[in-house]
Amino acid sequence: MRKRSLGLAALALACAPKAWCSAFAVNELGTRAQGMGGAFTAVASDATAIFFNPAGIAFQRGMSMELNNLIVNGQFRFVPTETPPGTVVPAKGFSGAVSQPFIPIASFYLTRRMSEKWAIGFGGFTPNGLATNFTNFNDGDPANTKYVGRFAGTRAALQQYWFQPTVAYRLSESQAISVGVAFVHTHLFLEQSFLNPNDAPDDFSRSLAKDAFPGVDPNLAYRSFARLLPEGRLRAAATANKPGLSAGYLFKSKSGLNIGLSYRTHVVSHLKGGAAFSFTNTGALLPFLPKDRGLDVLFPSQKITGTFTTPGAYTVGVAHTKMFGGTIAFDFKIQDFKRFKDFPINFEKRADAQGREIGTTNERRLTFDFKNSYMFNAGFQRALKMAPPGPKIMKKMMENVTMRAGYIYDKSPVPDKSVGPLFPDTDRHSWTAGMTKSLKSVDLSMFYQFMQFINKTTNVPANNHQFTNGEYRSFANLIGLGLTWRFGGHDGKLDR
Repeated sequence: MRKRSLGLAALALACAPKAWCSAFAVNELGTRAQGMGGAFTAVASDATAIFFNPAGIAFQRGMSMELNNLIVNGQFRFVPTETPPGTVVPAKGFSGAVSQPFIPIASFYLTRRMSEKWAIGFGGFTPNGLATNFTNFNDGDPANTKYVGRFAGTRAALQQYWFQPTVAYRLSESQAISVGVAFVHTHLFLEQSFLNPNDAPDDFSRSLAKDAFPGVDPNLAYRSFARLLPEGRLRAAATANKPGLSAGYLFKSKSGLNIGLSYRTHVVSHLKGGAAFSFTNTGALLPFLPKDRGLDVLFPSQKITGTFTTPGAYTVGVAHTKMFGGTIAFDFKIQDFKRFKDFPINFEKRADAQGREIGTTNERRLTFDFKNSYMFNAGFQRALKMAPPGPKIMKKMMENVTMRAGYIYDKSPVPDKSVGPLFPDTDRHSWTAGMTKSLKSVDLSMFYQFMQFINKTTNVPANNHQFTNGEYRSFANLIGLGLTWRFGGHDGKLDR
């Protein structure tokens, strides 16, 4: 088994990426905010300020509780440049659609103004997450129908939950600062094929060749029987708990000009979990393996450890609340994905009962060399001043309604060499629209976002043996629903 193959598998553990936001980041965690393209750092006028800019809660009155649910439907297409001999490629390419039609992502926020100076809040949200699934086969299916890039990964999932209590302090009538210390729980899952017959032999492969054909040059022996091996599948899961930090600053002038700054720290997760292996029921070489060196001995189920880093986020925002009869806002965000250079994993078992090398020896490390990503957000919101002409019930429905629209450009951090089934990620444009209906102490909000990935064709020689070079075509639809309860001192007006 290739060390590099297992290293990649280990990495995918962490990457339930697949690209709705930069790599595996999730930025769409506020229904009102996303209706105006996520440009909310200098607005921060509802409880989702806990995520976008926690200093905003110092300017809010009374107590608010907000529930949001984000639904994601993504479609990812891959047309390989080259394939193994005899491979059947679907007419539209291989599909990376998730197995479920939609992926729901929920968030919860609670804020309370304690005095003229102090406010507190709590948020539960997932700034990193989502999933991917390029699995289009069962273990017993013919090899020529299987996804060609499966040795670089087939299925992965990442959920990172932040549980963040927050405190904000009003420096003056126009300025506030905040800080929040979070408990961060990370869960990762991976499924990946291994024993790639197109891979060059490594130390373990040569060791296996010596067992099967003693006295024969191990490099030549492995190349001669590599295609006779059964295909392996690795499934692994791991979790970690770490602290995180969030901070913010907000300036709101009487003239309507707002300036916001927000920071969320990177998190280094030290993972602990388990890995299991399975194999196809084919492979003419199996009878030649020593009885005490079967695949269950070479690849035993075992504990694993590893380290995975999710990026920090630095955001600056500017807004004007008295422009064109509403609020216009702009954000610029940098996410330091450059911290995600590689991913190491260690397997607990490195030798069999007799001390002989097995398939999970030593540290596995894969280099990704991500770049820092950046995001530009622009949005506008305006409360309807007049009800539209029409039936009375329509006029009633359009009372106390705020409409929103926005645009997002998201620069991907993934270099060409790392684009594949775990990261079919490219630069993207998004367009959003949303609205809020206020009913006394309750607000009902929604948004829709269409995300168009820019088509990308990769040609990296080092990836030829994994057949991940080719054209990637993707898009996603996002729908967000939000429900806000306002208690004590609220007058039902938006844009406070």
